[in-house]
Amino acid sequence: MPGKPSKYRLIADHLMEEIRKGRHPVGGLLPTESELMQAYGVSRHTVRMAVQELRSRGAVASRQGQGSTVVSTSGHGRLTETISSIEDLVAFGQDTRREFLSSRIVTVDEALAARLGCRIGRRLVEVLMLRKAADTGDRPVALVTLWLDIVLEPAVEDLGQVQKSAAEVIENRFGLKVETVAQTIEAALLTADQARDLGAEPGDPALVVRRDYATAPDADPFLIAHSICRADAFKVQSRFSYQA
Repeated sequence: MPGKPSKYRLIADHLMEEIRKGRHPVGGLLPTESELMQAYGVSRHTVRMAVQELRSRGAVASRQGQGSTVVSTSGHGRLTETISSIEDLVAFGQDTRREFLSSRIVTVDEALAARLGCRIGRRLVEVLMLRKAADTGDRPVALVTLWLDIVLEPAVEDLGQVQKSAAEVIENRFGLKVETVAQTIEAALLTADQARDLGAEPGDPALVVRRDYATAPDADPFLIAHSICRADAFKVQSRFSYQA
């Protein structure tokens, strides 16, 4: 027989119902930890577990020192990327709003060379962006770092203005057509800086998605995209068909 629901889950369920009824509207803050402790007669630990449960359901986003903001009335707000072809990979990210943060030219040192798999001394353009989705209350769902060949630097201006994927922007501007994409997805925990940018808590679960875009299987990638995604707001869904 199933056990009794945990106290923090019962509190999370009740808060979720209040969010659905508009008592805590989207964009507003939940009551403070102290207020929730008093209202439910529980410890701070139980309140924090309840708020963590709401974060995992995609209902609230927390930022240290600023409380928890309601971001969804459904509690299931999550961006889903469905991929079934290389065209889907090329278009990855174009269905979200992109917030341009910064760009700079970097010379690859030993650490970055080991990370990216490219030679020391190579010059690249490094671009930092946030991806946001209306389906998740327009909250950040991914912190994205792009590395481009230095000759592609003029594309940076378009990345800040055109809501298309970086691969599409580069193809439209330079005619470089993606023929191969190498993808890896790993689990990670958010660092303090990453959590701050994503409106989450340090140590929250994340998905790290890396994609290397090249014009041929044996060619060096002209674009590397590294996305740190909130695990509670992002899902990659793949569909493949057998062809004889």
